[in-house]
Amino acid sequence: MMKQPEWTSFLTERLKSQVALENSDRLQKWALALLGLTFLGFGFKAVSETANAASVFAVKMLFICIFHAVMALGFYLPALLEKGEKAQTRILGVRDFSGLTRAALVFGFYAVVLVMVTSQAFGQSAKANVSGYFAFIACTNWILALGYAGLCGFLALSFVMFPSALIKFAEKGRLFPVILFWVHTAFFFATAAAYSELAPLGSGKFFEHLLTAGQFWVFILTSVFFMASMGNESQVPSLRALEFEVVSGRLDRPEDILVRYKEVFVRKRLAYWINSLSHVVAARAHEIAAYTHEAVRLVDRENPTEVDLQQVDGRYKKADSLHRRFDRESQRFLLSLALFDFNESERERIESLRDQFSRVLRNTKLELASVRKRIDDKLVSIKNTQISFLPTEAALAKEPPQVPLSH
Repeated sequence: MMKQPEWTSFLTERLKSQVALENSDRLQKWALALLGLTFLGFGFKAVSETANAASVFAVKMLFICIFHAVMALGFYLPALLEKGEKAQTRILGVRDFSGLTRAALVFGFYAVVLVMVTSQAFGQSAKANVSGYFAFIACTNWILALGYAGLCGFLALSFVMFPSALIKFAEKGRLFPVILFWVHTAFFFATAAAYSELAPLGSGKFFEHLLTAGQFWVFILTSVFFMASMGNESQVPSLRALEFEVVSGRLDRPEDILVRYKEVFVRKRLAYWINSLSHVVAARAHEIAAYTHEAVRLVDRENPTEVDLQQVDGRYKKADSLHRRFDRESQRFLLSLALFDFNESERERIESLRDQFSRVLRNTKLELASVRKRIDDKLVSIKNTQISFLPTEAALAKEPPQVPLSH
């Protein structure tokens, strides 16, 4: 392990390289944004200068064709080649909830754009002099675009309200990327064949349409990467603070310096999220324990009244409701782990929080089952006691009949 002077020189060089790296990334990000806006302007200019409506129609079909190529080669193929490596989240920059929100907004917006383009192409195919095959491909592309828009809405809604559905979908839908890869591949060739009715592939018109549609796709891809790079936290202040602590002698033990160096690369938003979730776990466990202990105290009374039994049932239902809510929070946390892209330092912090979630869930589930059993046993005991005090049929037969008074 490095000594304190070696750590000083290492941190100085690391700080310089980090500053240069972040400045380069910042410059690339804004250059990418400028490039995308430039190509968007070129695309709108090309469409506005096209007086022929048939050419615009052909551009829309080629735009849809490029969409299938981008999804197959740029989204689903990396997921198939890098199984378990979260290729999509790295591409989209999903490392926390802000990245997830940005990705959801980008996907939702472009899903609406795709629905509009495919709807227009399908509507124009009904008026144009095209074959039934062309109209069928335009219709199926429109249906697929509607499916993507609905999928975006389902993902957003299920993440907030019922994350267990997404977890089950992720467990049982492992073939989903494979299926969609081949679906987009098949749609790419089918849409290209349909487009050939408007302009022969390889002709001058084809390259003109390809240039116009490609300019829009350059803007879309650059905007996706720009949104993915937004919100990246700078490590320079943390590295500078660590370097100051080492140089000033506040940290002199190599073990402490190594621990602090690992913490530098845990993003502040993620650290805040982990700490807040840890407090939530402890608070939920305390609330559930308070309600279960109160239910046990009431049910263990020697002769509980009906009011006590109603309070017991209310305490247990409250504890069970908190447990179900905590279970949903745990599922949402596990789903976040499946979506977010972490580095090694962040993964260590996440593992400890996952163990805390699992331990509290298991203990509260066992505690609720034990309390439910004690409540049921007590209710059965009270019922049997009440039955034992009821007069039997033999006792009722020995009682003399009451003679009514004569007037």
